Amino acid sequence: MKQIKFLRIDDRLIHGQVIVGWLPKLSPKQLLVVNEKIQNDFMRQELMSLSVPENITLSFSSPEEAADKIISDSCLLLTASPEDAWHCLQNGVAPEVFNVGGMHSKPGKEEIFEALHLDSQDRKYFKMIIDSGVEPVFQPTPQNEPLLLSDIL
Repeated sequence: MKQIKFLRIDDRLIHGQVIVGWLPKLSPKQLLVVNEKIQNDFMRQELMSLSVPENITLSFSSPEEAADKIISDSCLLLTASPEDAWHCLQNGVAPEVFNVGGMHSKPGKEEIFEALHLDSQDRKYFKMIIDSGVEPVFQPTPQNEPLLLSDIL
């Protein structure tokens, strides 16, 4: 198992809330983006790297290889979906905090809470995550009060 500080689900991956909110609060040494599409999209990787401070190592991975890419226990791991997060957990990633940030409106998704839209696939993976003993918290920014995801679902 690879212990890390923080795993976050946010369908926007690297964006303002992460850069301005979470990075200063967590002070990670590594930012690991776990997403099949981005892992193979060097243009998007380059764009994402422009906003990450130089003192943070930025890495990209598939969910299956995420544990192997972790180089620091102060890693902030970002993924876009509960499915990818589940696969990270199943492949040896052990987060101290499992954070759910923005999952935004898309066709077929139902609004559960502000900035939290889920479909049946999302619910299935969140149930599997919770049933495995991991307790995700919904907290879009460090200024928001963390809410247990199990209380929202």
